[in-house]
Amino acid sequence: MSHFIRRMERIFIMSNKIYPLAYKLSPEQICTLYYLGFPDTWKASLLEIAKNHNPRFKDEYGLPTDPLKKMVNSWMEGIIALAPLKKGSCDEHWLTSNQEYSEKDIQVLCNIIKVWVKATYVTSSKASSVVRKQANDFCDGIQAESLRVLQTKAECRLTLEDGTVCGEAYQAIPLLAVNRLLGREIVLNGQTLRFCYGARNQLISQPITAAGNQHQYSFVFEFSVQTTPPKRRVLLLCQMSIRRWIYDVSRDDCVSFLSENVNAHIKISQDKYCQVPIAYDYSAGQIDWKEPDRECYNIWGYEQLPTAKEVIANPAAHAARILLPYKNGMSGFATPKIKTGVSVVDKALLYQEIDTLLGGMVCERPEAERVSRRGQKFAVYKSPQEYESREEFRKWVSSCAETDEIVFELYGLWSDSEQRDLLNRIQEKIWKDFGKDESTSSLHIRCLQKEVGDFADGMPNNRKSTKIDRCEEIVEKLGQADFVTACVFVLPAPEYYYGQGDPKQVLRNAFARTGRIVQFINPDGDINQNKIENTVYDLYRQLGVVTLLDFRKRMPDLAAVPCVGMHLSKQVMGIANKGRFLPVYVTVDVLAGKTRVQCDAFPRRMVSYREACLEMAKLFWKNDLEQCCVNASRLPAKQKLIELKSRYYRKEDSVLLIVQSDGDTRSVWGGISDKEIGEYAMADRYCPEQINAGESKKPYMMSLADSGIRIMRIRSNQEVPDYYTGLSEKSTDELLQYSSTSGMFKYDDVYWGIHERANDFQYINSFKESKINYPEHRFAERDMVELYPLQVQSGDDAVDWVFHTNALRHISIQYSQSTVLPLPLHLAKSLEEYLFDA
Repeated sequence: MSHFIRRMERIFIMSNKIYPLAYKLSPEQICTLYYLGFPDTWKASLLEIAKNHNPRFKDEYGLPTDPLKKMVNSWMEGIIALAPLKKGSCDEHWLTSNQEYSEKDIQVLCNIIKVWVKATYVTSSKASSVVRKQANDFCDGIQAESLRVLQTKAECRLTLEDGTVCGEAYQAIPLLAVNRLLGREIVLNGQTLRFCYGARNQLISQPITAAGNQHQYSFVFEFSVQTTPPKRRVLLLCQMSIRRWIYDVSRDDCVSFLSENVNAHIKISQDKYCQVPIAYDYSAGQIDWKEPDRECYNIWGYEQLPTAKEVIANPAAHAARILLPYKNGMSGFATPKIKTGVSVVDKALLYQEIDTLLGGMVCERPEAERVSRRGQKFAVYKSPQEYESREEFRKWVSSCAETDEIVFELYGLWSDSEQRDLLNRIQEKIWKDFGKDESTSSLHIRCLQKEVGDFADGMPNNRKSTKIDRCEEIVEKLGQADFVTACVFVLPAPEYYYGQGDPKQVLRNAFARTGRIVQFINPDGDINQNKIENTVYDLYRQLGVVTLLDFRKRMPDLAAVPCVGMHLSKQVMGIANKGRFLPVYVTVDVLAGKTRVQCDAFPRRMVSYREACLEMAKLFWKNDLEQCCVNASRLPAKQKLIELKSRYYRKEDSVLLIVQSDGDTRSVWGGISDKEIGEYAMADRYCPEQINAGESKKPYMMSLADSGIRIMRIRSNQEVPDYYTGLSEKSTDELLQYSSTSGMFKYDDVYWGIHERANDFQYINSFKESKINYPEHRFAERDMVELYPLQVQSGDDAVDWVFHTNALRHISIQYSQSTVLPLPLHLAKSLEEYLFDA
């Protein structure tokens, strides 16, 4: 029995702990970093080309180096950072690496720069002949010597004694971890796993062939350095997943219609795969290797690639050298028998083996302890059937939807017996929820049966003009709704429209433009009662009925506090051009059943949730959408916090603002980043004297002390570690079993919330089975979200606000299980289904 198993055996009785898949870094680690400068003459020439290419180009935005950065990260080893190139930028440390640049590296870099310049300014359809000539002349003049003379190096102390790291460490340490593990082997349940390079900061195991079916898969290990506020102590995260490899095609014509990018993994040595995307080239009418990446592949002089068409048509014939990853729902390919997910059993064992191989890089293993609080849960009905009377439910819906009449329109092929049965079951569910319509009813309900006609027909193609024309046709046929209208539309799955355009997005937009919210249901497969209920409840949610509170039972002390979710919709699309980020605020008064949405791009700044669904659909048709997004994104946190502070200026008049922290949100509200939080002067725990309500480069400091504002920051992305649990009492040497857990756990100053385990085999089996022995089993574990009280008030117990925020994840009408995000943010994100992208 290994030391790790004995240790786990000792701790299974301590079920009040969880163990993140993360490592604490040893202090005082030193690394030599190597730098390359960017020649001044090159930058001056490129800035001139950029200005000629785009008259609206601004020096402060800098050159479009993101594609270059991706290519350098993909095709050069040891790269830590590539700095932006702007007018006035200091470019001595433009490129940073953890290994010395060889002559080959510098020559390859010159060629990659040429590929980037030509893709941006030569092959671009928007490039003028003048710009093309300038770009070609620039490429012809590139000499390796210009880079060679700009090499420097320096010693860097990556990790510090206090548990923090220097700026370079965020990229350097994952790279150093990958280098330590590359080519090493570990044994998992008798199966030897060999670590191979898969992508930047990512390792994959050599493909494993499942016994009995010959299907292949690999374990994937993704490393990143993340911090926790407020002291910015770091953890090296290791996210684990399964990557399944395509083994066969299911249709002979799948090659012609492959539209989604597939990153082919090409083996170039025993321990390294490189990735070259395959995508459908609409101009050429066929699939092909993505040209810039193919050129980068050829720069290294690797073995010549077969055509992308040959690889897609017969994946098995090329599997020894080229692997194609499979994604669920990928049309045209046979579904692998391998299922997704890494079990808790495997996570725990793999974590320990990696810990041993990392050696002195890491020290003690982190753990988080359970935190308890009683009386924080909301009492909710699981179904409208649980109300004391149908009239009570009608009153609640009337209050939430702010109407006294709702028309339900049911669209489908009523002549088709299966669709007719499905729609009748949906109608029956609605009538069971609301009961018989009486003249004295507080809310009147009507159900109308509508023939789908040609609405559900596939479109000839997916072109923007085709979608726009079809949308206009449907709007004209439907006509404007005279009442609050909610529709259920029977629509086949996307696979039904193979070779055509899927009309779902067009239908949703057209229905919304005529005043109708719409919920789709797929008539295929097992139509059980659960599917019927989910469809109807999601329709209710769009009406503004976001939860079903049981007022017969005691509500939490903070239940009356209004909750505001600040959400950033990303890359909103418009008919004239691409929009930008768009802040949306959803305010939920849980006890009153009122949900309000605020968005500066709407004609009216504040609308009901149902109206917000309709307004989101209309954004696409605004010719000034881009400017509306720009205006709305100017210091949105400052505007909202000033507004809230003026309304909730007393500590007793509480309001809870919840914001999800990710890279995009931090770009418009710099004050929620770990770095900024670490610099706040604190009057008390979780009580900063001032917070930055502006952007990171445009700070706006304001005090919220002694006001009614509390702010909770949420993280639910790859910045939050995965975890494993302790051993179960049922565990034996022959069969390891781990305990299921849920609740709130505290690590340093942050809190981690875990849902209750679903009564589903993919969750149950995860605690006692290994992927090696059961590759055909799907494994899942409840995601962990991080909650950090960014702002509470003196005298508050921050734990109360943490538990209240977490309780808002348990009350959505749509799901019996918890949602990842608290209710206001969940509702805000759900609005995005009405965004139109033609």
